[in-house]
Amino acid sequence: MYYWDYIYSKDSNCIISLDTSTEFIKIPKGFLDVKIFALDGTPIKNAYIRIFAPDGFNEYIVNINAIGYYPVQINNVQICPGLVCKLNVNLNPIQIKDQFLKQNQAINLPSYKNLQIIQDISELPQDTVRELSLTLGMDSPKDTLTYLYGEKFADEVYALSNGKIKIEVFTDAKMGADRQMLKTILQDDYPDFIVQTTAHQVDFIPNLSVFDMPMVSTNIENLRNTIDNDLFYEKISSSYSDAGYKLLGMADLLFRQMTSNKEILNIDDFKGIRIRTIQNHNHQAFWESLGATVIPLPASDIYANLMYGFIDAQENPYEVIVGFKLYNVQNYIINTRHLPHLLPLITSTKLYNSLTTAEKEIIDKAAIRATAYAREKADERFEERKKILIDEGMTIVDLPEETIQAMRSEALPIYVRIREMVGDDDLINLYYQNGNTI
Repeated sequence: MYYWDYIYSKDSNCIISLDTSTEFIKIPKGFLDVKIFALDGTPIKNAYIRIFAPDGFNEYIVNINAIGYYPVQINNVQICPGLVCKLNVNLNPIQIKDQFLKQNQAINLPSYKNLQIIQDISELPQDTVRELSLTLGMDSPKDTLTYLYGEKFADEVYALSNGKIKIEVFTDAKMGADRQMLKTILQDDYPDFIVQTTAHQVDFIPNLSVFDMPMVSTNIENLRNTIDNDLFYEKISSSYSDAGYKLLGMADLLFRQMTSNKEILNIDDFKGIRIRTIQNHNHQAFWESLGATVIPLPASDIYANLMYGFIDAQENPYEVIVGFKLYNVQNYIINTRHLPHLLPLITSTKLYNSLTTAEKEIIDKAAIRATAYAREKADERFEERKKILIDEGMTIVDLPEETIQAMRSEALPIYVRIREMVGDDDLINLYYQNGNTI
């Protein structure tokens, strides 16, 4: 068992994650023995294991993922530094049924890419809707708008296909963390759909850096109008296609806001504050331009790091702030609206192109309906979440206009760098239109 991340010790009493693969040689530090088998007894050697303690104590949750197998979550596992904990886990292979496969028999496949329908799609009537069992993965938990978006899409697909196309939604990174899913959806055709923020996709699709330009738009209707503009959406869709992905829709969680245990009112208040950011170099550069000390962390680590004082602040939409109960460890919400938190719904071009015309129409229509639904719910839930945060004792701070302008001025080098990175002035200029600020 090899150490995968950077925190494990008797003092910290914390395991972030462990990886059974041997692609990289690491120093073994954990006292965790996990043996993973398929139901037929075959050992599974390259599974991804993530261990975390949501309450900061020794009762851990263990998530296990292996390509071609249903993910497993084990709750209330006792793991103590210095002691050996042994787990035997049997993974159940994903079963995919297709009425057009030879002899109409169900088969167990480790990957969707092996389905014969991909090669033989041209031989099928294009008005055909087949019996398909698909998956949708996300890093977010239930009771979040991300989940509602994915669930609505799955429900619409099921209804429009008269129950023939079933999409099972996996939350809490059960199909892998965000960046991992972006790789496996292309390399291993797994999962079949993903809902996640654009911030994780920039390294795979550089043109998405346009959404990382800080403080450009602070009005959600203007932002949505920009995204729905035919020319802009076509350019963004082409960027996804060039990288092997198919963009189906783009919802949002409105804007990312800062929370802090220090009241922020002027530009100098940002200096030296230790803030957790998403693992995105553009986001990090923005906060560094304000003089903050940036500490990138996975979302699941925010609460504990705030509780123990390792960081002073973080930034997320209201939805996430409530979902992670950060009101227990933060005093202020600073309405920075520094970046949009967009939620693209994507699949791979390979899977999309393997569908019949009728199936594509179902997927497209379901995505349109789900996106409209998610946007409507985002607006509703914002007011609900705002009330929860106030009721829980947080103070909401609206920044003075001179502070907002100073933040934009400090971020000017980031605009220049992103424009160079994107290399498409038309895309940048389209993003600025419809009342955007810069």
